Amino acid sequence: MTDDTAAWGGPQEYSDVFLRSALRAVQDLCERRGSVLESLTCDVVPDTTGDDVVVAATTVVLFRGHRCVFRRGIWPPNHPADTRAAIYASVLEERLLTRVHLRIGDDASPVDL
Repeated sequence: MTDDTAAWGGPQEYSDVFLRSALRAVQDLCERRGSVLESLTCDVVPDTTGDDVVVAATTVVLFRGHRCVFRRGIWPPNHPADTRAAIYASVLEERLLTRVHLRIGDDASPVDL
């Protein structure tokens, strides 16, 4: 862990706080926008530049007849976990509203946001 990330705790602790906050924010988003939350997870993946790890949060939402997948890195952090969760939910909402459109003949394949 680098010195600039030491203040945030480790990846597991940060991810736990992020998930608690993000779950509330994404559930609220789903209620307001008429969508269904399928899953919200964090995955650790090796960093290709060294021996650090990268943590990515992935949300799967059913929205306007589409299964939408949103994946975004959350570690190493640049904000406190609660703030990062709020930003994550805001970006998810923006992408759902601007990138998911029903068209005649659309299939049910997942939409990557």
